[in-house]
Order: sequence, then structure tokens, then C-alpha cells
Amino acid sequence: MLDKGRINSVQLLLLLFMMEVSSAAIYAPAKISEAAGPDGWLSVSIPVFFYGLVIVGIALALAGRFPSKVFTEYLPEIMGKIPGKLLAAAYVLFFINISFGTLNEISSFVHIAFMSGTPLTVLDIIGAIVALYGAYLGIEAIARENELIFPVWILIGTLVLALVAKDINFGNLRPVFENGMMPALKGSYVDSPWRGGAFIMFMLFPYLNQKNEAFKAAFLQQAMNSVFAGVTMLVIVGVFGTSVTAHLVFPYNSLARYISIGNFIERANILVVVIWLFGALVKLALLYHTAGIATASTLGLKQYRVTLIPIAVATVILSRVTQGTYLQLTTFIFGPWPIYAAIMELAVPAIILLVAMIRKKGNKAVAGQ
Repeated sequence: MLDKGRINSVQLLLLLFMMEVSSAAIYAPAKISEAAGPDGWLSVSIPVFFYGLVIVGIALALAGRFPSKVFTEYLPEIMGKIPGKLLAAAYVLFFINISFGTLNEISSFVHIAFMSGTPLTVLDIIGAIVALYGAYLGIEAIARENELIFPVWILIGTLVLALVAKDINFGNLRPVFENGMMPALKGSYVDSPWRGGAFIMFMLFPYLNQKNEAFKAAFLQQAMNSVFAGVTMLVIVGVFGTSVTAHLVFPYNSLARYISIGNFIERANILVVVIWLFGALVKLALLYHTAGIATASTLGLKQYRVTLIPIAVATVILSRVTQGTYLQLTTFIFGPWPIYAAIMELAVPAIILLVAMIRKKGNKAVAGQ
């Protein structure tokens, strides 16, 4: 393997958790509220939970057949050398796409919420350098950093929700299913790409030292994300109502601004910015590491680190060129991205798994663990 590091099942769970929630908690609530209305909390808790589990099941069934290889390494073995390499190259571009999208999410949020006088390109470069260093250190370093961040992240995130809970107007959460299930399903469509982050299992499985605990870790992660996302949507909509929430740029950040207890606790949104930034940088470091491993394995390189600087430079450029403004970013996130993500994270891997089963590729004994 190109990285000799190892992670345990708890670290896997926390990495998968941060892959979704670090972005979804900030960007998704407004659009989900617009699509689902009072049923937004159901959108992010029930339908996407099962969507994520399907992706987890496919990922583990396929990765279990090739326990010592990442996704892009065994594609040629399943699909044939040339088709497999072309498909691996497509996934390299997919990982780079997610990486520059995440970088843009980071810089846009910090620019709008906290540092409006700082050019976006400067924020992109700083974020890329920090994440690049994490990716260079390897998967163990990323996982350990995330272990340190997670308790603080979840504590502050939960504290924000608890401090505004007294202001919830439960009338804003009714009626439930006024227009049937369709609004809730539309809301889950908005959230599905982030829950599809479980797809990263394809690239993390070889580094897991407790492979028989992979499904348990991923199942718990999906449950944790559903609970946190559901409670977050419930509180945001309960406090602001669906109409206001749908027109807020960053509803969770606005929720933190809403906190005011005497003259003692105010401006809590600064804490939200800081913890979200740390979590998002962990996610970006993981994506850089994944893109580097995928690139090196596709090109037949012996070191993945040599690919990291070109990948980071590409993400900075693409972040500004393709999604240069907040409007361009959100138009992509809530436009073609859910369909594109579903194809690359769910549909194509399902087809590859079917081909592997038909052609009897891989170790079926391991796959069945």
C-alpha cells in the first residue's frame, strides 16, 4: 500500500462522521427547509440514513474482496486493464472535484461569516496548505487529529442547540406530512450527496486494522449523523420557521448568533466558525490524501506524496475558476451535484460489484465477513 498507516474502527467512524457533518451542517439546512418545510428534520434523519447504508453495504461488499487494495487499484482487475484505468482516472477527477468543492465551501463560509475583507484566493491558499500538510503526514495523523477535534466539535455543536432550545416554537414544526412524503423526500435529495460521503470507505478500508468491525462503525456513523442532523434541523426550523430558514445564508451560524444569555454568552458564532473550520480542514486533508492515493495508484507511482502539491494547486485554481462565487458554488451543490454524486458513489460502484461477482473477482471469503 502507498500509505503504511493504520486506523481503528473508532477512528473510521469519526472520519466518516466529519466527512458529512462538517459541510452539511452549514450549507444544507436552508435548502432542505425550502424543499421540505416543517418536515426537514425527517428528510435528514430517515431517508438519507438508508441511502447511506446502501452505499456502505456496496462499499464493504466490494472492498472486502480486495482488502489490501484501494478502489482505484482493483478496478483494472475487475473491469479489464484499459477500461479499469479509465474508470480509475474518472474517480481521480471525482475526488479532485470533491476536494476543490470542499475548499470553496471553507473559504466561502469564512469569507462571508468572519473575514469579509480577506480575498477568497488567499483563504483558498491557506486552507489548501493546512490540509496539504495533514495529507502529507498520512492517514494515521489525519485520524488522530480528528480524534482530538471531535469531542470539542460535538460539545460546542450540541451546546449551541441546547442554548436556543428554549426558544423553539413547536408550531413551526407543524403540520407534519401536510403534503405527504414528497417534500421530505425532496429534502433528503438535497442532503444525499453529503451522506454519500460514506463512499470514502472504498479508499479507507485497506488501512482499517479491524476490518470485521467496518460495518458496525459505518452503521453507527450513519445513525449519529441522522440524529445530529435531525436535531439540528428541528431546532433551526423551530426557532426561525421554514420561511426565514430558507432565506438564511448559513442558518446554523445564524442560530449561534441568536444566543444571548445576559451579557455573559454572546457572539457564540465565532466558536461555530472555529470548530467548523477545524472539522472542514480535516475533511479536506482526508480528501487530498484520497485523491493523492488514487492518482498514484492509477499512474503506477510508488509514492503518493509527490502528487499532493499538484492536486492542491489544481484545487485552488479550480475553486476560483469553476465556482468563483458563493452563488456559483451553491448553484452546483444544489443543482447537478446530487445526481452526479449518486452516479459516482452509488450507481457505478453497484455495477462494478455486480461485474466482480459475475467474473468471480476478489476474495469472497473476506468479502463475506
